[in-house]
Amino acid sequence: MTIVEVNHLKWKPLFAVLLGLLVIGVTTRSIMAMPINHTQPKPQYAIYGTEWKIDGVYYYTTEYTPEKVVATETCDSSAGCSLSETIQQCIDVTVSGDLEVSAVVVKEKLGVSVGEQICKSITCTGSCNYREEIWFWANSEIPVKKIVQREYVITNHGEIATSNIAFAYIKMGVVPHCRPESHPQGG
Repeated sequence: MTIVEVNHLKWKPLFAVLLGLLVIGVTTRSIMAMPINHTQPKPQYAIYGTEWKIDGVYYYTTEYTPEKVVATETCDSSAGCSLSETIQQCIDVTVSGDLEVSAVVVKEKLGVSVGEQICKSITCTGSCNYREEIWFWANSEIPVKKIVQREYVITNHGEIATSNIAFAYIKMGVVPHCRPESHPQGG
């Protein structure tokens, strides 16, 4: 049997290089396996409260009051008559739905106060023969507007709109109409 002598000094540098490469490979893989957080820190807000504001006011519909006789006059002239009547129609400003803003905001934005009475007048004229009556029929158009409101969060960085929305409907005007109609007296 022959004994071979191994020179350990030749293998030590090669072993050190291989061990170094192994350590670098394991470290690189460990770093790659860790999650990397690239998000910036979110700004901090100081919330002072919430406030409802009007986002818009839009025409919604028109309601009509029933037509009714509001005055009658009789012609006493044998030549016939042209008779006039001034007709006044009134409405109280009312709100339905969810009104989240204050009455002050409604007054500032729309120019009317809830509960305020609005009146409009119209002069109605009709002709009739001797001993006939004129009946003055009247009704009103009442426009209804839709108030769109949104809640805002008040912060140290300003206002932030939320997704909370409320709708209210306001009757805030009156447009009177009249129609004269002649009838034989007592008819």
